[in-house]
Parts: sequence; structure tokens; C-alpha cells
Amino acid sequence: MYDTLQIAAAPWLTMLVYTAQPGSPSHDALQLLASWAAAQDSDERLAKHAADEPA
Repeated sequence: MYDTLQIAAAPWLTMLVYTAQPGSPSHDALQLLASWAAAQDSDERLAKHAADEPA
């Protein structure tokens, strides 16, 4: 299941929001995708922080 949201400040953009029934294979797959995105975001923040540290 998904919803589309129009962005008021940028009417040429549309955000798609996906949801799934808890416990379904789709829910499990979306949880896996979310964990990948969270891990990548965390890795990028750590790399930026390390680059900002004085040597």
C-alpha cells in the first residue's frame, strides 16, 4: 500500500510513502530496507565526523 503526497513548496515533486501490514513479507522487506538506509546514514555521519577531527 502507498500514498502520494504533493509538496506544497515544490508542486513538481511528489513523495511516495509505502506501508505494509505488520508481519507480512512486505513489512519485513520494508524493515530491511529501512535498516540499510539507517546503517548507510550512520556510516556517512561517522565518516564526516572523522574527517572533521583534527589530525
